[in-house]
Amino acid sequence: MTLANIQGNLVLAFSEFINNEGSSHWMYAGTAIRMAQIMRLNKEYHQSHTLKEQEIRRRTFWACLFMDKLLAFFLTKPPTLAAINIACALPGTDASLAYQEPTRGITVATLGSFAGFPSEIGILPYLIKTVCLYGDIVDMNVCNHRFVDKAQPTDPLSTFHRSHAAMKVWVDALPPSLTWSEQNYANHAALGQGKAFVAIHFLTRSAFCVAHQAYLPQLDGSSILMDAVDAAGWSLLHREPELISTCVSNALATATMASYLYGSSARARSDLQSVWVAASLFSVANTLLWLQYSNDPLYADAATIEKAEAFFNLVLDIMNLWGVHWRAARQWMHTFRAMRAMYRAAYLGEVDDTILLGDGLTGSSGAGAVDEDSPSSGYRPRPGDGYISLNVVPSLYDSLRFLASDTSAEPKRLQSVWMQFASGWPIDLLNGMAPADATVDQECP
Repeated sequence: MTLANIQGNLVLAFSEFINNEGSSHWMYAGTAIRMAQIMRLNKEYHQSHTLKEQEIRRRTFWACLFMDKLLAFFLTKPPTLAAINIACALPGTDASLAYQEPTRGITVATLGSFAGFPSEIGILPYLIKTVCLYGDIVDMNVCNHRFVDKAQPTDPLSTFHRSHAAMKVWVDALPPSLTWSEQNYANHAALGQGKAFVAIHFLTRSAFCVAHQAYLPQLDGSSILMDAVDAAGWSLLHREPELISTCVSNALATATMASYLYGSSARARSDLQSVWVAASLFSVANTLLWLQYSNDPLYADAATIEKAEAFFNLVLDIMNLWGVHWRAARQWMHTFRAMRAMYRAAYLGEVDDTILLGDGLTGSSGAGAVDEDSPSSGYRPRPGDGYISLNVVPSLYDSLRFLASDTSAEPKRLQSVWMQFASGWPIDLLNGMAPADATVDQECP
């Protein structure tokens, strides 16, 4: 068991993830993380090694955390590494590594109070803390927080409020050189730090959509959810203006950054291609679709709808560009198209059978689609084989959440779940066609 073993497993995990190879990425990442835990890389117990070796051990551990948080988001699974068990200093700069300088001892907890300049410690520590805070928000989705947490999201003591308040404090504390601006991006890009800078701002913006979007009221005009309530006692059609405006403004801001980078230069497009950007785009996509199709009274103006549509099409263009080298991006593009098809079916009655009722095994039928050119033989659980029963998905947002998350599974006809929550839809998930007044089990997953 060596650092090389850990690093090799991390490389394999990332490669399998980008190439959409079943669940093997989860296994490789798990092996790397367990090795890191056995070697206690999460603690500063390595003084017998040289300063250079100590720094490499720290960087190896933080690479494990990155992979842990990344897969936890895309697979909607709990992370393996807990913050309470981490007492490892943040990595230093490449120059400090080359000259074997001792660590400054800055941790995730103390970074916010660092009085120096980012140029002294590098941009990586800021990205690490951003990923950690983003991961805390994402963790709420693992247990479907709206149907589990009894505290209202506006309650200062709720997990929802505390995690988002922590992110807001962090955003406000970013030094001027790390705030978003075209000039700051140009400076960091010239220093070879463009990807990290872009990732920080995509994650901080989209963090206010990940959980907020669960509170977007789905008013399609024929909903039968009027009497349904969440764990806090709120109706699923309840409007909380602050939650909605926060979600919408940050979704549009994220998309605006993507539009600038995509249309700026070849270097900017390269810096845009990041798994953290991909996670952010999944976080804002539902909000962009909601703006297009929900006809919400506050956001139904033609300009907002047109902007949301243009931004969503931009997301598809980005995925198409990435798909040349990332097989997973081709699946992500199919997923985004399936999400749009669900909204069109729910709000416009336009059912695309090739997308909404696909078998989930081949072609472009949604989240479970596998690249038809080279299908994977990796393990992919199916309903009844360790995967959630799809008839317990309680809302359109949750349908989208499952559709856009667990890439290791192939949920058949998941996209038809939402149709069961709108009167007049004759489609039954399990039996094909059913009477329009068929009842639906709304048990929370």
